[in-house]
Amino acid sequence: MLGNISTKILYQNCDTILQVSLKKKDQINENYLQSINNNYAQGLVNVRWEKTATRNVLKYNISNMTALSEYIKQTLSQEKYFELIGQVQKILEFCSNVNIPVDNLILKDPKNVYYDVEKHKLFVVCLPLMENNYKCSNTVKFLSTVNKKSNVSITNGNAMNKYSEFLAEKLILQKGKANKNSCFTYNHLYNFLHDTNNIQPVRNETVPENIVPNGKAETESFADMRPGRSNNVQDDGEHTILVSQKAKPKVKVYLTDNSGREYPLDHFPFVIGRKKNNDLSLPGSGTVSGEHAAVISEGGEYFIEDRDSANGTFLNSPPDSGQRITKEKLRNGDMIYIYDVPLRFVDESGDSGTVIVGGKNSSAGSNTAVEPKKDTVQTSKNPWLIAYIKSSASDEKIPVYNYPFTCHELPGIMIGQETSGSRHSIYISNFSCDSLSVEGNELGKGEKTDIFSGCKFLCGGVTYTFYEEN
Repeated sequence: MLGNISTKILYQNCDTILQVSLKKKDQINENYLQSINNNYAQGLVNVRWEKTATRNVLKYNISNMTALSEYIKQTLSQEKYFELIGQVQKILEFCSNVNIPVDNLILKDPKNVYYDVEKHKLFVVCLPLMENNYKCSNTVKFLSTVNKKSNVSITNGNAMNKYSEFLAEKLILQKGKANKNSCFTYNHLYNFLHDTNNIQPVRNETVPENIVPNGKAETESFADMRPGRSNNVQDDGEHTILVSQKAKPKVKVYLTDNSGREYPLDHFPFVIGRKKNNDLSLPGSGTVSGEHAAVISEGGEYFIEDRDSANGTFLNSPPDSGQRITKEKLRNGDMIYIYDVPLRFVDESGDSGTVIVGGKNSSAGSNTAVEPKKDTVQTSKNPWLIAYIKSSASDEKIPVYNYPFTCHELPGIMIGQETSGSRHSIYISNFSCDSLSVEGNELGKGEKTDIFSGCKFLCGGVTYTFYEEN
């Protein structure tokens, strides 16, 4: 429920739909509706209108998108964070240029705004109404919530503090005003990004021509509204906000996760854990302690140090080996397990790399080290991998090293194993996920169901496939 609007997530013909139910008396502005469907490239979610005897129903196609509230839980660079804010500004400006009222945007809570991870693009739901009868838009509140809940790796604390103060000032100005957006326009945000945050904009004030196509939008199918098939719409016209960057020396020592994201080790100790203020925050994993482990530097060498974590830190051995470490020296290619979250240590500063392989943990002088070719990392099949999950949005593989399995890419979901004699079954459990379906069947909170190799499940608008290793 959003204000007086009823909303729910549906799954229809492999599409993920946000259904918004309005009152029968609410009048749909067909020009706005057609404009929305003709401007997917500008960040407006495609919509289909269905009119029944008792109500107006709007169905928004959010396939392959994830709620922004979930996306911002992962660690974002400060540059990526302000790129998101820049996209909000661009959508607001576009709506103003084509006379779509900002009050018609569902822009109050990040869970109602969507992000396409594959396209790196933000999308907003817009109500194509003759009159705005609902209080669904509060841009400043939305930006403030995003600011509070985002997990940002801060590189310029001064800029972040100024941005927080900027939003706080706007929140004070809007108090008591019936129209919460009256004290805030896209220009306020544009000027802040330009003047305060060292972001250089390139603008084109031309309003797009022929934004309303011929024909009725409500007769279009969802297949016709998908990206790349919508009336020859081309992306990017109005303006682009470019982030000016000073040349930075390349950090040659970093951690990388199984999605390929890199976390530069540019200061020490580099703390890893569930808390938001850690250098690498893993908020979606309940098996990770608040301050779990740290990478430290001593005498030009690097070490992984456990911080009295509840479940332990492991080096080159999975958690079920039982060989948790207290403090161990790191070499290029080492695999660190923050319990069930694997991270690879990469050191490109030396002439050669050393990778530890095998199931036993070793000290700095162990003979179990294998020297690969210069500047390479061992890529042979991981003997500890028991399964993996493949995302349709990015084609990336999420490894599963042990059960029960959770990860920050799939918040609120656990994959486990039940054994009876020589037989075992794999199941997926929903303990806090708002939107999860398995093989087309919705799985509610507190429920679980068996899965198999090749089983597909839909989480947050993204399709995943589970595969067991042979």
